[in-house]
Amino acid sequence: MMTLSSLYRSMLRIRRVEEAIAQRYGAQEMRCPVHLSIGQEAVAVGVCAALRLDDGVFSGHRAHAHYLAKGGDLKAMLAEIYGLEDGCCRGVGGSMHIIDLAAGFLGAVPIVGATVPLAVGAAWAARLRNEDRVITVFFGDGAFEEGVVHESINFAVLHKLPILFVCENNLYASYTRLSDRQPNRSIHGVAAAHGCRTFTAEGNDVQAVYDATRAAVASLRAGGAPAFLECATYRWREHCGP
Repeated sequence: MMTLSSLYRSMLRIRRVEEAIAQRYGAQEMRCPVHLSIGQEAVAVGVCAALRLDDGVFSGHRAHAHYLAKGGDLKAMLAEIYGLEDGCCRGVGGSMHIIDLAAGFLGAVPIVGATVPLAVGAAWAARLRNEDRVITVFFGDGAFEEGVVHESINFAVLHKLPILFVCENNLYASYTRLSDRQPNRSIHGVAAAHGCRTFTAEGNDVQAVYDATRAAVASLRAGGAPAFLECATYRWREHCGP
């Protein structure tokens, strides 16, 4: 069981790291764009705190918080952003391509929704190998408009894969509001129609996110249907950059 103080420390660490990135970005020494998750830390921390080290996590272009919450190497992440060889992708990937297999962070890519089928593939592999392992994939509300996301959820439900889909609904895709992009219906409701067991949490309440994730992961380890967690949150900074 995680304590509130440990959850808070993890959130604060992520906030301070990203604030430092924003403060230093203008020096033009960072060799890539950065997508900051300031305001969304509770989702990353609450979810990852409910996972084991051997559980796998995938993310997208806004990945710093997920990477750090899962136990990724901070120095390697910063080196990657600066384009240095000590980076987690040897400095050639940048902020949107980070990985740490030792921490169970299996990767992030910038293409919206692209890691969802990769995560389903990892969950499929875990099932074939009879591994007691849960795979989690983070994505935003914008990714829910990608066809491959729905195809992947369908496949996961069909094969009852041990995967947790986490939608960080921050109400915007780049600069376009959710109400201008999607009909007036809940995202988790569509996931339920696909056959997922669905959960929701207030994305600014780390305890609520942690509790919902624990329940979802427990159902997955018991062999239940794929789980879908929608967290209502909001990013404070620009879509890209400080």
